[in-house]
Amino acid sequence: MDAFARLVPLVDDYAWLPVVDAFDWSTVATELAPGDEWYLVAFRSIRRHDADEARLTEYDERAHQEAATAPGFVHYFKGPRAADGSCLSFCLWDSRSNARAAAGRPDHREAVTLLDEMYSTYKLEFHRVARPTADPVLTIEPYDRISTAA
Repeated sequence: MDAFARLVPLVDDYAWLPVVDAFDWSTVATELAPGDEWYLVAFRSIRRHDADEARLTEYDERAHQEAATAPGFVHYFKGPRAADGSCLSFCLWDSRSNARAAAGRPDHREAVTLLDEMYSTYKLEFHRVARPTADPVLTIEPYDRISTAA
């Protein structure tokens, strides 16, 4: 079972919040093993008003299906588009190296070619998600920060 599948945005303007505040991570923490750690790639965006939603969905779905077959894939959250065009989606991986390898696959590379055409702004964020102890609490911090769980 994918415990992360129960994550849903806490508020309508979730895409503007830090990843740690946008979701109720406590809903999944109890199902995850102490000591586990994941690599989260967040994609924040604002779509252009004239974005071809059908084409964007097609490319996104192909990239998602491709990622789901890649080593280390854990979960994909496809964020709902807000009325202002903002969105926050993310992928969870068992390691940074597996995420980077999957980013080089053909369908993902093809989806990346749509960025300038479909989005007025976009940003990638990289986070470490961990359950460092037996306490059912997750830590979420920028990946390049020295882990507070260490």
